[in-house]
Amino acid sequence: MHFRLLFLAFFLLMIGHAEAQVYRRSVGIRMDETSFGLSVVQRVLKPLTVEGIADFRKQDLSLALVPRIHGKILGRRLNYFIGAGAQAGLVKVSSQKLQPFWGVGGMIGLEYKFNLLPIHISYDFRPLVQLDGHPDLLGFQSAFAIRLVRKSEKKAWKEKLKKWKEDILDDEDD
Repeated sequence: MHFRLLFLAFFLLMIGHAEAQVYRRSVGIRMDETSFGLSVVQRVLKPLTVEGIADFRKQDLSLALVPRIHGKILGRRLNYFIGAGAQAGLVKVSSQKLQPFWGVGGMIGLEYKFNLLPIHISYDFRPLVQLDGHPDLLGFQSAFAIRLVRKSEKKAWKEKLKKWKEDILDDEDD
Protein backbone atom coordinates (compact mmCIF):
# COMPACT_ATOMS: atom_id res chain seq x y z
CA MET A 1 0.00 0.00 0.00
CA HIS A 2 2.89 2.39 0.72
CA PHE A 3 4.15 1.83 -2.82
CA ARG A 4 0.82 3.02 -4.23
CA LEU A 5 0.95 6.22 -2.19
CA LEU A 6 4.54 6.89 -3.20
CA PHE A 7 3.68 6.28 -6.84
CA LEU A 8 0.72 8.67 -6.68
CA ALA A 9 2.72 11.33 -4.82
CA PHE A 10 5.35 11.18 -7.57
CA PHE A 11 2.75 11.94 -10.22
CA LEU A 12 1.29 14.78 -8.15
CA LEU A 13 4.70 16.43 -7.95
CA MET A 14 5.41 15.98 -11.65
CA ILE A 15 2.23 17.51 -13.01
CA GLY A 16 0.05 20.51 -12.30
CA HIS A 17 -3.65 21.11 -12.00
CA ALA A 18 -5.50 21.14 -15.29
CA GLU A 19 -8.84 21.08 -17.01
CA ALA A 20 -8.76 17.35 -16.63
CA GLN A 21 -12.22 15.83 -16.51
CA VAL A 22 -14.17 15.26 -19.70
CA TYR A 23 -17.45 14.70 -17.85
CA ARG A 24 -19.85 16.85 -15.87
CA ARG A 25 -21.58 14.18 -13.79
CA SER A 26 -21.11 10.48 -13.22
CA VAL A 27 -23.08 8.03 -11.07
CA GLY A 28 -22.20 4.50 -10.06
CA ILE A 29 -20.98 2.02 -7.49
CA ARG A 30 -17.95 2.12 -5.21
CA MET A 31 -16.62 -1.01 -3.55
CA ASP A 32 -13.75 -2.70 -1.76
CA GLU A 33 -13.35 -6.02 0.05
CA THR A 34 -15.54 -4.94 3.01
CA SER A 35 -17.99 -2.41 1.63
CA PHE A 36 -20.38 -1.51 -1.13
CA GLY A 37 -21.54 1.99 -1.87
CA LEU A 38 -23.02 4.52 -4.24
CA SER A 39 -21.02 7.38 -5.69
CA VAL A 40 -22.00 10.57 -7.51
CA VAL A 41 -19.33 12.89 -8.91
CA GLN A 42 -20.38 16.36 -10.06
CA ARG A 43 -18.06 18.91 -11.64
CA VAL A 44 -18.36 22.31 -9.97
CA LEU A 45 -15.57 24.25 -11.73
CA LYS A 46 -13.01 23.12 -14.32
CA PRO A 47 -10.51 21.44 -11.97
CA LEU A 48 -12.99 20.89 -9.09
CA THR A 49 -15.54 18.13 -8.53
CA VAL A 50 -17.54 17.07 -5.50
CA GLU A 51 -18.11 13.40 -4.76
CA GLY A 52 -21.04 12.23 -2.69
CA ILE A 53 -20.60 8.75 -1.22
CA ALA A 54 -23.09 6.46 0.53
CA ASP A 55 -21.02 3.62 1.99
CA PHE A 56 -22.50 0.41 3.45
CA ARG A 57 -20.24 -1.73 5.67
CA LYS A 58 -20.91 -4.58 8.07
CA GLN A 59 -20.54 -2.35 11.14
CA ASP A 60 -21.52 1.08 9.81
CA LEU A 61 -23.30 3.18 7.24
CA SER A 62 -21.79 6.51 6.26
CA LEU A 63 -22.45 9.45 3.98
CA ALA A 64 -19.54 11.59 2.81
CA LEU A 65 -19.13 14.74 0.75
CA VAL A 66 -15.62 15.23 -0.66
CA PRO A 67 -14.54 18.19 -2.84
CA ARG A 68 -11.70 17.08 -5.15
CA ILE A 69 -9.18 18.93 -7.31
CA HIS A 70 -8.19 17.16 -10.54
CA GLY A 71 -5.06 17.20 -12.65
CA LYS A 72 -4.27 15.40 -15.85
CA ILE A 73 -1.59 12.76 -16.13
CA LEU A 74 -1.77 11.63 -19.75
CA GLY A 75 -4.26 13.70 -21.70
CA ARG A 76 -7.65 14.56 -20.28
CA ARG A 77 -8.82 10.96 -19.74
CA LEU A 78 -6.31 9.75 -17.12
CA ASN A 79 -6.32 12.02 -14.07
CA TYR A 80 -5.28 12.19 -10.46
CA PHE A 81 -7.44 13.82 -7.80
CA ILE A 82 -6.92 14.95 -4.25
CA GLY A 83 -9.45 16.28 -1.78
CA ALA A 84 -10.83 16.40 1.74
CA GLY A 85 -14.31 16.42 3.16
CA ALA A 86 -16.71 15.42 5.90
CA GLN A 87 -18.63 12.27 6.70
CA ALA A 88 -21.38 11.20 9.07
CA GLY A 89 -23.23 8.01 9.71
CA LEU A 90 -24.34 5.28 12.07
CA VAL A 91 -22.10 2.63 13.62
CA LYS A 92 -23.16 -0.62 15.30
CA VAL A 93 -21.78 -0.51 18.86
CA SER A 94 -23.68 -3.56 20.12
CA SER A 95 -26.03 -6.13 18.64
CA GLN A 96 -29.02 -3.85 19.26
CA LYS A 97 -27.58 -0.33 19.31
CA LEU A 98 -26.64 2.04 16.50
CA GLN A 99 -24.75 5.19 17.38
CA PRO A 100 -24.33 8.33 15.23
CA PHE A 101 -20.81 9.43 14.33
CA TRP A 102 -19.08 12.10 12.29
CA GLY A 103 -15.59 12.84 11.09
CA VAL A 104 -13.36 14.16 8.35
CA GLY A 105 -11.26 12.49 5.72
CA GLY A 106 -8.97 12.99 2.82
CA MET A 107 -8.99 11.39 -0.60
CA ILE A 108 -6.31 10.74 -3.18
CA GLY A 109 -6.76 8.68 -6.31
CA LEU A 110 -6.65 8.03 -10.03
CA GLU A 111 -9.48 8.03 -12.57
CA TYR A 112 -9.96 7.15 -16.20
CA LYS A 113 -12.79 8.07 -18.61
CA PHE A 114 -13.05 5.61 -21.48
CA ASN A 115 -13.13 7.08 -24.96
CA LEU A 116 -16.47 6.54 -26.80
CA LEU A 117 -17.99 4.75 -23.78
CA PRO A 118 -20.03 6.45 -21.06
CA ILE A 119 -17.92 4.77 -18.37
CA HIS A 120 -15.62 6.37 -15.81
CA ILE A 121 -13.52 4.28 -13.38
CA SER A 122 -11.46 5.32 -10.38
CA TYR A 123 -9.41 3.97 -7.52
CA ASP A 124 -8.93 6.00 -4.36
CA PHE A 125 -7.43 5.91 -0.90
CA ARG A 126 -9.24 7.68 1.98
CA PRO A 127 -7.62 8.27 5.39
CA LEU A 128 -10.39 9.01 7.91
CA VAL A 129 -10.49 10.62 11.36
CA GLN A 130 -13.66 9.90 13.35
CA LEU A 131 -14.14 12.96 15.58
CA ASP A 132 -17.17 11.80 17.55
CA GLY A 133 -19.24 8.66 18.09
CA HIS A 134 -17.18 5.99 16.28
CA PRO A 135 -15.19 3.44 18.33
CA ASP A 136 -12.27 3.68 15.87
CA LEU A 137 -10.53 7.07 15.89
CA LEU A 138 -8.64 6.41 12.63
CA GLY A 139 -9.79 4.53 9.58
CA PHE A 140 -8.53 3.85 6.08
CA GLN A 141 -10.50 2.95 2.98
CA SER A 142 -9.38 2.19 -0.52
CA ALA A 143 -12.03 1.53 -3.12
CA PHE A 144 -12.63 0.94 -6.81
CA ALA A 145 -15.53 2.77 -8.45
CA ILE A 146 -17.24 2.32 -11.80
CA ARG A 147 -19.65 5.02 -12.90
CA LEU A 148 -21.82 5.92 -15.86
CA VAL A 149 -21.14 9.35 -17.26
CA ARG A 150 -24.19 11.48 -17.98
CA LYS A 151 -22.67 13.16 -21.05
CA SER A 152 -19.44 14.89 -21.74
CA GLU A 153 -19.68 18.67 -21.90
CA LYS A 154 -18.50 18.68 -25.51
CA LYS A 155 -21.11 16.10 -26.56
CA ALA A 156 -23.89 17.98 -24.75
CA TRP A 157 -23.00 21.24 -26.56
CA LYS A 158 -22.86 19.46 -29.93
CA GLU A 159 -26.35 18.08 -29.34
CA LYS A 160 -27.66 21.52 -28.33
CA LEU A 161 -26.17 23.11 -31.47
CA LYS A 162 -27.63 20.36 -33.67
CA LYS A 163 -31.10 20.86 -32.14
CA TRP A 164 -30.78 24.64 -32.49
CA LYS A 165 -29.87 24.27 -36.21
CA GLU A 166 -32.80 21.91 -36.75
CA ASP A 167 -35.15 24.39 -35.06
CA ILE A 168 -33.88 27.22 -37.30
CA LEU A 169 -34.33 25.12 -40.45
CA ASP A 170 -37.84 24.14 -39.35
CA ASP A 171 -38.71 27.83 -38.84
CA GLU A 172 -37.43 28.69 -42.35
CA ASP A 173 -39.64 26.01 -43.89
CA ASP A 174 -42.81 27.60 -42.38
